[in-house]
Amino acid sequence: MIKAILFDLDGVILDSNPVIEEFWGGWAEKEGVEFNERVIKETIHGRTTWETIHTLFHQSDDARKQAIYDDGVAYDLRMKPALMSGVEPFLAALTARNVPFLLVTSSPHKRAWHFLKLHQLDRFFTDSITAEDVSKGKPDPEPYLKGAGKLGVEPEHCLVFEDSDSGIRSALTAGMQVIALNNPVYQPDRVQWNIRNFEELLLVEEGLEFIGTDQEIKPRLPLS
Repeated sequence: MIKAILFDLDGVILDSNPVIEEFWGGWAEKEGVEFNERVIKETIHGRTTWETIHTLFHQSDDARKQAIYDDGVAYDLRMKPALMSGVEPFLAALTARNVPFLLVTSSPHKRAWHFLKLHQLDRFFTDSITAEDVSKGKPDPEPYLKGAGKLGVEPEHCLVFEDSDSGIRSALTAGMQVIALNNPVYQPDRVQWNIRNFEELLLVEEGLEFIGTDQEIKPRLPLS
């Protein structure tokens, strides 16, 4: 039985992955660093900014790394990523149903809440786990375990929405159920469902249903 839901931010609530990849790709070109799908999956999505910088630009000196970080902060303030399709009405439905939910992101607190406020989603979210709240980030289970603890719900009764490999591993290792967004690597034997966006979900009295592209309703997830 699902008693609480935990949401990642980028690639889940925000349809921001393309612009994030554009930023890091630009700096990789400047620094002469390899940049491809493998690098993106392993070093960018689901990681903190400093983790990405220290991994992707490990040969750069400290001053250059700080310049990349500062540019990233400025870039975040300029970019206006769209919301993932269907996420706002889904959050509204959960709120009306009194289902507790929380943001769990590798972003710094200021960045995360900047984007929630930008899209007026701070009316739904009351709390979060951000980069400053953990000593070990995703794929370590600490972020999601802390999220469950903050909600007062056992991990096995938590459902996580994640897109990145590191985030999905974090949630699975924490013992939670996972719905993956746009990550075909994770099939039903490892996650509950793999969806494109929240328009594929139905919140019904008995729980949560997924309608795939073939319009076939798969077994629902019971929701308290």
